[in-house]
Order: sequence, then structure tokens, then C-alpha cells
Amino acid sequence: MGSDKNFSTIFIVALIILGGLIFVYNIQVQAQATDITATIQISVCGNAVVEGNEQCDGSNLGGQTCVGRGYDGGTLGCNADCTFDTSSCTTDGGGGGGGGWTPPPTETKVILQGKAYSSAEITILIDGRVSTIITADSQANFKTKLTDLTGGVYTFSLWAEDKEGRRSITFSFTVNVTEGRITTASGIFIPPTIELEKTLLKKGEILNILGQTAPESELKISVESPGIVKETKADIKGDWSYPFNTTILEEGSHVARAKAELPDDGLISSYSKVLSFYIGEGVLGVICPNADLNNDGKVNLVDFSILLYWWGKTNSCADQNQNGVVDLADFSIMLYYWTG
Repeated sequence: MGSDKNFSTIFIVALIILGGLIFVYNIQVQAQATDITATIQISVCGNAVVEGNEQCDGSNLGGQTCVGRGYDGGTLGCNADCTFDTSSCTTDGGGGGGGGWTPPPTETKVILQGKAYSSAEITILIDGRVSTIITADSQANFKTKLTDLTGGVYTFSLWAEDKEGRRSITFSFTVNVTEGRITTASGIFIPPTIELEKTLLKKGEILNILGQTAPESELKISVESPGIVKETKADIKGDWSYPFNTTILEEGSHVARAKAELPDDGLISSYSKVLSFYIGEGVLGVICPNADLNNDGKVNLVDFSILLYWWGKTNSCADQNQNGVVDLADFSIMLYYWTG
């Protein structure tokens, strides 16, 4: 009975710790989700307001006329998709029809458009469920129309896979979709993919950080602990890399992430995945990268049980942030890499 009570006590404590850590983790995830510098433009075709990429909306032509569009005269109109109708504009005195505004469609649609990577497969989810998979063009542009929707609040999520099979972080945003209108979310810029050539290095070694983004994007690579930002540029195919000299880093755990910018298009992505690496002598083969404590290629309950065994103690494998003790920070790292 005594052993059963001890087991029950340990199990309850583990659940309490797990519950608390999941709460902490959720706070961290929410905080990370707010670290988005990207601006998405949301427009609703049919609300008489010219916004986003719309040229016009209903009778609102944004001050434009046929003459302003390069014609000699006539009446400028607005199509149901909020683009200009120039069919009634005239050239060299030619006649034209009455022009005017075409009523908006009654079908509820959502248009998503933006940048990813050259020829990347993009998975789109609606409220956590896969809706469709599309492919970006050679210049990383993508556009898709989502139908069979009703009015309401939806969370749209997108992630892309580059040509090397690297997957981006999932980019999500929430939109209030108007019934019987076309809602467009433009300016989406999926964060770059990122990869570390090594995760265990000696001080002074070169760490090659690489990935893919939209062609000729400007990259900011952030190496934290301490905070260091380096810059590079993607090539015409969207490939990018940076040889980071680890001489300036102290021994211990560090993390790296990257974000991309296309100044001419006014696009800035949010940050990529956060990847960890370790600098130091005598720890190679001891530290367990990415919280895989039993080195089976998965991060699951087995690794969690190992972490609990070393809780509050010193163990170079379970001590993911190498602060000398296995604690909440280490479990937070484990949750980040959790595969189940």
C-alpha cells in the first residue's frame, strides 16, 4: 500500500507540474503570437469603402474617373469584385454605355493572397482544419478563393513547405467574414524556413544558418542570449544562408530565428521557428538537442518522465537551457518540441 501511495503522490505532483507548465507554455505561445510585425490588409467588397487592394467599392470610386484612367471621357463604373468597370469609358469621342455599379455578389467568399516561397506548397486551415493546399508561383506569389462559408468569425492559418522539405511556422489570423460579401486578406507574408547546419559546436566554430523565403528578400537573423542581429539577402530563387561566427557567444545554450522583408512591396514577415544550439567544450554527445532525452527521434511522455526524474537536479541532458538545474524553463523547451 505504501508504494501505491507514493506512486499516486508522484503521479498527482506530476499532473500538477504538467498543468502548471502547460499554463506557462500557453502564455509563452500567446506572447510569441503577438510578436508579429507583419500587417495584413483586410477588405470587404460591398461595404462602400475602398480598402486594401480594392480599386472601388459600389458607388465609391475613390475619386477616380474615366479621364483619370487614361480615357477621353465616359462614365467609370465598379464591378462586383471591386475592380473598375471601364466598359463605358470613351476614347477619341467614341460612345459608351451607361456604366455604373454592378451589385456585389450574394455568395460569401474569402480571398487570401500574399508571398511564400518559390513553387512552395501552402496548406490553408480554417479553424484548425485543413481547407485546401495550393502552390505558389515561381516568384512566391499565391492567391486562393475560399467558398462554402457563412458569415462569422474565422481563424485562418497557413504554413508552407520549401523545396528542401522544411516547413514554416504556422501563421494565423482571425477575420470577421461578412455574409454575402467578398472578404480579402492581402499582404500575407509567410515566415521564412530556417535550419541550423549544426546544433552542437565548439566556441569559434562557424554556424551556418539557412532556409528559404521569397526571392530577393532581406533577412534579419536574430541570435539570442545575448541578442545579436545579422543581415543577409535571399537570392533570386529565395535561398538564403548566413555563416555565423560563434566566437562572440558565451558557452551555453542559444537560439536563432529569422524574419524576412520586401521593402518595395511593403511586406514584413513574422519570425520563423526558434531553433536552439549549444556552444561549449566537453558536452558533445551529452546535451540532448531539441528535448529528445532518450534519442529516439520523438519528444513524448518518455522524455517527460526522464525530465521529472531529474526535476530540481543537475543533468546536462535534461537541463535544456544549461542553467544548472532541471526546471520550468526546460519543460517549456520540451513542450515547444513536443511530437507526442
